[in-house]
Amino acid sequence: MTRTGVLLVLALALSAVGVVDAVRAQDDDLAVLLAAVGLLVAAALGTETRRRSAVLLRPDLARWLELRAATTGEPVDRLADRCVAACRAGLVEDGAAADGRR
Repeated sequence: MTRTGVLLVLALALSAVGVVDAVRAQDDDLAVLLAAVGLLVAAALGTETRRRSAVLLRPDLARWLELRAATTGEPVDRLADRCVAACRAGLVEDGAAADGRR
């Protein structure tokens, strides 16, 4: 799970605790507000989890991505996207890979 996903789960848990506390204190307006916030956070969490697929990398490749990203200031995700796109372009340009032969 990404850092954003973890933060959204934390926000969802905190809003759930807030709803329970507001209900126990009989503060209906606050309970409704916190429930609405919880629903919005849950929707954002659903979007976050479907947004990207996880790809497992060898540890040395993951470390290279981290070092390269730190050097260039580019986010690791964007750098990984560019690397995969460059690899794919190289495979597709190789006429044999384009028609399915090896």
